[in-house]
Amino acid sequence: MGNEEGIIDTKNITLNYRCNNVKEPIIYINLIGPPLSLIFLLFGIIKMFTARKSKSFLTKLILIIFISEAFQSISKLLQLVKYAFDDERDNKKDVDFDNARGIICQIQIVIAIASDFCSLISTLLITLRCYDVIKNKKKFFNRGNNGLISIILDISISIILSIIFLLIDRRIVVTENNSSYKYDVRDRCTYWCWLEHYSSLSLFGVYVLILIAIIWFAFHNYCFLKDKYNKLKGESEFSEETNEITSLGVQSQTGETKEPENKKIFNQTKEELKRIQDLNLMKIKSLVYPLVTIIYWVFNATYRIVDDSYMMEYDYAPDPIKAADKEREMFEKNESWHITVQTFLVAYILMSAIRGILYGFAFIAFEEKIFFNIYKKCCKCCLKEKELGDVDDDNLNRKSTEMAENSLVEDEEDAESSKKNMNTEMVTKEPDYEEDN
Repeated sequence: MGNEEGIIDTKNITLNYRCNNVKEPIIYINLIGPPLSLIFLLFGIIKMFTARKSKSFLTKLILIIFISEAFQSISKLLQLVKYAFDDERDNKKDVDFDNARGIICQIQIVIAIASDFCSLISTLLITLRCYDVIKNKKKFFNRGNNGLISIILDISISIILSIIFLLIDRRIVVTENNSSYKYDVRDRCTYWCWLEHYSSLSLFGVYVLILIAIIWFAFHNYCFLKDKYNKLKGESEFSEETNEITSLGVQSQTGETKEPENKKIFNQTKEELKRIQDLNLMKIKSLVYPLVTIIYWVFNATYRIVDDSYMMEYDYAPDPIKAADKEREMFEKNESWHITVQTFLVAYILMSAIRGILYGFAFIAFEEKIFFNIYKKCCKCCLKEKELGDVDDDNLNRKSTEMAENSLVEDEEDAESSKKNMNTEMVTKEPDYEEDN
């Protein structure tokens, strides 16, 4: 029973030229990365659940993202369960698409796709929420049950789409009896299962559409906050007063004329200056999570689309042995291409394995008070406005931070709860931040 080599599965590795030199590093990355991501995400989930405050709409969305990313890590860890069952990968005569390893593979696929959709749709909802509040001020998600309905649709659509894409995958592979790409061989280079190539290309097409929407709304959110930051900062610029005597060009005893002396005078209070720093912090936060999402998914989608388009002719050949020989010949003739393919494969595996950590650090920006104000500490040097002077007084810091949060954090269900539950969510409540007519 099971795999005699254990979880370090290097069986027939020399026949898989796509990953023959990097299979062991890939396995170790997947044995280390997902558990670390899972531990980090569970820590974040526990911290948010145990925080003594009511959960706002954005907090709920961030919890959904953390939970979905935790399931993404679990889907990769299910790989270890496969090795408790018989290895039927070399059985080409009696093709069983639903053997034990094949079933686990399909479970991995459904969980991974559901997690992808849930994280992307939740990110889009966060971006839409911020756009709706700071740009339009309509606060659509605060009306009635709109917030709850959007969360239910987020989860439901993600699960339904994951099942639909698996059914499409099964129809393509099982109906055509494509034994060269049955489910228990899908993990031969990635150490987890994924869709066949045509299904994968269709799926990433949908991912890209969602990503484009995230980019559009996130860009407008950032530009809006940047404009308001520059406007507020401009209002607090120093004015220059020229000394009346020196401006007349008084001559010194040596006969030289002195240049006019300029004095810079403070126009704003320390509270207002600290408020500028806090607005700058919000501007940075509004850029972090979309950048992480965009960088990850652009790389991920580019790799998958290129790989699916290029490698399908070798995976769909009627004779798997001849297909393997053809793939080997192709890589032997193009050694530089062989190195390139394996380098990007390792990069893709690494980013996928630590994705939970990347998402976690990106989205704790909205809940940083729960996570020890990590962004404020990390970005301290970036937020320091040298020309605005030192405003480190503790009491002043508390009051001015409350002012910024009243202007930029999300409204809770009503005015009273928003005063009691300050989050670092972006909202516009004061006339200073309203969009110009």
